Amino acid sequence: MFEGRTIDLSRDWGQARACLVWREGGVLECFRNSEALDAREAELGPRRRSSEPTPSVASYSYSCSSSFRLYEDNWYGGRRLSFWDRGYWQNLWNYGFEDRTSSYAVGACPVWLAEHGDGGGWWYPGPTYAYAGEPVMQWDWQDTISSIYIG
Repeated sequence: MFEGRTIDLSRDWGQARACLVWREGGVLECFRNSEALDAREAELGPRRRSSEPTPSVASYSYSCSSSFRLYEDNWYGGRRLSFWDRGYWQNLWNYGFEDRTSSYAVGACPVWLAEHGDGGGWWYPGPTYAYAGEPVMQWDWQDTISSIYIG
């Protein structure tokens, strides 16, 4: 959803510049800027936390407590794609972001970045542990990521 209408990110983002993916919560929303996305993440925070299992029920949550952010340009610029879901490979072609990542910021959960869809090919050798980030990805990995996994 972008401003009340459905858009197909795999084809064209239109005027959207920042999108949030939280499939478990039924959220795939886009915004004109990162500030609007940040405000939506803050608004959804209590809902996301309330949907997590309690430690007595299960020890694993299917969403991370903070988002993993991909950026189209170096130094966290350009379009942004944020993810909360974890535990499975997510293919970036679904969001029109395949081979477009130049920088990233890891949230509270570690990530793996793969060269091909479904985790195939080489995995990015840079820092992908919790709260790591790369304002400029290694030159031979610029615009090469096709899928992500949040642990």
